Amino acid sequence: MEGHRTIRELLQKYYEGIARKGDWQSLLTEDFSFSGTVAKATTGKDAYVNLGFWKLVKGLRVKEMIVEGASAFALVNYDLLSPKGTPFSSDVAELWKEKDGKLHSIAIYFDTTAFSNAMTR
Repeated sequence: MEGHRTIRELLQKYYEGIARKGDWQSLLTEDFSFSGTVAKATTGKDAYVNLGFWKLVKGLRVKEMIVEGASAFALVNYDLLSPKGTPFSSDVAELWKEKDGKLHSIAIYFDTTAFSNAMTR
């Protein structure tokens, strides 16, 4: 689709890209910002794209999505593999903002204790 995409369309392409190990990076603005539960707030597409988290992701399911204008909420269940090779899953609440037809920011929230425990198994 040419031209301005809605945030719903952007997120559908984003999650599909991650799930299929395809292109999702091109959907982000260069000044993309990332914040949330344990993340030090960062700005810059490269910082987000190069997060170690992406190496853990083996699959995902969007459980719920609510869109309001240029903002969206998604509840996403990620299938992950710990560094020790143990599979686990994590629900993540993701709050998104769109700007000029691209994804501009995300704030993520998840159960840090369960995640930390799973990472050590």
